[in-house]
Amino acid sequence: MNLIDIDADLGKAEVFRKVEDFLTEKGFRISKVDQTRPWGGFFVLDESQIREFRAMFFEDVTLSEEQLEQKLSPKFLLVAPGARLSWQYHFRRAELWKLINGVSGIVRSETDELGEMKQMQLSETVSLKQGERHRLVGLDTWGIVAEIWMHVDPENPSNEDDIVRVEDDYSRK
Repeated sequence: MNLIDIDADLGKAEVFRKVEDFLTEKGFRISKVDQTRPWGGFFVLDESQIREFRAMFFEDVTLSEEQLEQKLSPKFLLVAPGARLSWQYHFRRAELWKLINGVSGIVRSETDELGEMKQMQLSETVSLKQGERHRLVGLDTWGIVAEIWMHVDPENPSNEDDIVRVEDDYSRK
């Protein structure tokens, strides 16, 4: 499915520019860009475009009309080669991930003990449960993962502060 032409040797700024160009070309409005993460960064898309986002990247996922009217935080995670997100979990959300470009690994476990790292498959939806420990891992190239948050309580949606880091390569709390 590699939707974006990204060479393995491109720098962070160029990768972000290519992803931004791709999203704009596809008609998505970007509400936030964060290139400050030590592992890469992310794009948050306009919440009102969740139907288009789901149709393009999560066509295999059925969401009810009620779910589609909730905040689902459509997002793209960009993980650099050799980088890793923290070993983490969330109290207020489950997540859906789909690798749409590049190569990435995923580690998951029901406990704080690290599971085995498995290579993600392009176009395969990964469903992470609320409280499930997980980590996105950059392998040989930039990995680009589409993400939807499934909030446990739509009246009190999750946010970027809803991260419990069990382990982190960058000494973040």
